[in-house]
Order: sequence, then C-alpha cells, then structure tokens
Amino acid sequence: MERFEKNPDFLQDLFVEETWKNIDRLDSFIESKSGTEQVEITKDEVNRLFRTMHSIKGSASMMGYPAFSETAHSAEDLFSYLREEEHPADKDLLTILQLLRMVSGYMKRELRRMETDDEVTDFGWAVVRRIKNFLAHVDSDNEPEGPSYQIAYTRKGRQLIPYTDFSALVVQMERLATVMGRALEKDFLMKVSGAETEVPRDIYDKITMAVMQMLKNSMDHGLEKTEDREKMGKTPVGEISLEIQKTAQQVFVIFRDDGRGLDRKGILQAAKAKGWLKKAEEEYEDNEVYAFLLRPGFTTKSSATMFSGRGVGLDVVNAAVSVLGGSIRIESKEYMGTTFFMEFPLIP
Repeated sequence: MERFEKNPDFLQDLFVEETWKNIDRLDSFIESKSGTEQVEITKDEVNRLFRTMHSIKGSASMMGYPAFSETAHSAEDLFSYLREEEHPADKDLLTILQLLRMVSGYMKRELRRMETDDEVTDFGWAVVRRIKNFLAHVDSDNEPEGPSYQIAYTRKGRQLIPYTDFSALVVQMERLATVMGRALEKDFLMKVSGAETEVPRDIYDKITMAVMQMLKNSMDHGLEKTEDREKMGKTPVGEISLEIQKTAQQVFVIFRDDGRGLDRKGILQAAKAKGWLKKAEEEYEDNEVYAFLLRPGFTTKSSATMFSGRGVGLDVVNAAVSVLGGSIRIESKEYMGTTFFMEFPLIP
C-alpha cells in the first residue's frame, strides 16, 4: 500500500513489466518453431503458454484494457484448440504461429504506447476477429447437422454453442425500461420485431449487452418527460424500437428512439475537455462527433446519477460489436431521435 501511495502508477508499471516478460516467453516459442519444415508442438508447451495468455488476460482486464484482454483471451483459445486436437494439420499449425505473431506484435506496440503515456488503441479487435475466424472454420467438417449448434474452442475445450432466440432479451428490456421509466417519470412504448431470430449463444450474449446499454442510454438521455414532449408538439409517450434481422452470414440490429436526439455541441465540449479534438470543432462531421460516444469513459454529465455519469456507457456497445467483428453506425436528428445500426457476422 505504501508503495502504491508513493507512486500511483505502480500497478500500471507492474502490469507493463510482467506483460513484457510473458510476451518474451511467447516470442521465444514462436522463434523456436520458425524456419522448420514440420512444426511440432508439445503438450507441455501448449499448457505453459495457455497459462501465460491466461495471466495476461486477467491482468489486462483488471487494468481496464478490454481489447488487450480479449486479444490474450483469443490467443488462449488457440492453445485450447491445440489441447483438444491430437493431430492438427500442418497448415493449421502454421496459421496458428502466424496468428500468435500478430498477437505478439499488437501487444508489444500497445506496451510501448503505455510506456510513453500514449493512448492505447483498440487494434486488438482486428486480431481477435482473425483468430475467431480461424477457430470457426478449422473444424467445420465436424459440425453437427442442423442449425442448432456452432462449434467453438475456448479455455474450457471444444464446445457446442447452442442457438437461442431473443425472447429473453425482450423481457429484460421491458423490466429495465419500466424501472427507469418510473424513476425518471417517463412514459414509453416499446416495439420489438425479429425476437424469434436465432443466433449462437455467444453472439446473443454480446448483442444483449449492447442493446441493454443502448436502452439505458435512451431512457436516461434520449426520451423526454411527458410534459416536455407535449410542449414540443410530440406524442406524450416516447417510443423505443428494436429490429433484428438475419441473413445466411450476418445479423442486423437496429435500435432507435424518438427522443431529443444527440447533443452535438455538448459532445464536442466533453471531447474537447478530454483533449480528444484534433481539429476545429466546425470541421467535424456528425459521424465523427458521434464516434466520441463510443470511447471508454465518455460522458457529458458533470455528476453521477443512479443511471449514468459514471464513465461506463456506449463504449460497452462498441466493445460488444468489435469483439464479434461487427460494425456500428449512429444517426441522429435534433428533437427527432437517434438510431444505432449494427451488423454482426454469424461466423466472425
């Protein structure tokens, strides 16, 4: 405790130091397998590096680096795959080594940024998507018939991920909106279409995380109170809608409210206070301004309330979208509302 009080950055310095050591272990492993015609990886090497990635994952999560943590988690899944597969193909082993080089390269770049007090990036999500894509396809020949399961390799081994629809999400949405509506004195109408759409459970979990955070944001920031809506000539009851569609390869999620819309000026002021602006305010396009909302720790509230102002907001949505290899776009019109368009690949 005394060491921490004298140096508030002690934990950060310790994280960087320990992570460098762990990455050195990963690099030594990669180097030992490079330049050989036939790659051989022992169970002892797999288990040792699995623990290494698990350590990095936990430390990065504790320090608040979600992209870094999820990248380590994905590398951990690669070693989980090697644990399960007795005789992986040579081409798959070569691909795994290449993916691990990407993991190492990303982590070393981020550590250098931490050492110079530069802002960390979220480039790790691109590495996560590459690894998820590999693991989703590597065992496709063994996937059971029918659309009810998807095979995944995780730290718990080879698993069948069940498909589920969004009926439970609708219940959660109605419960949260009712509680917030009463507390904030806001009347609302909720419309949901596509709740019967089925997706793998892991994708469902991430979409649910994103939707619940957007709902919280809309109830707190978006919808106006009844008397305010009536003064503006709007219907007294605010409307929130969720639309879910699925094609063979993608899931589309559209979330909208008919509230006050996003405060462009307020967002720019908050971004300026954090030192994020790189050009004159008038030079920013709307999509660039709204992108600030997706950064960790962003808030336009000066004090915390029961529901917001604590620095945990739409960055949760961005993290959920990114980890699945998806994309997000925000549109908003003053006094008319805000719409979030999200796309998620079924096989990232």
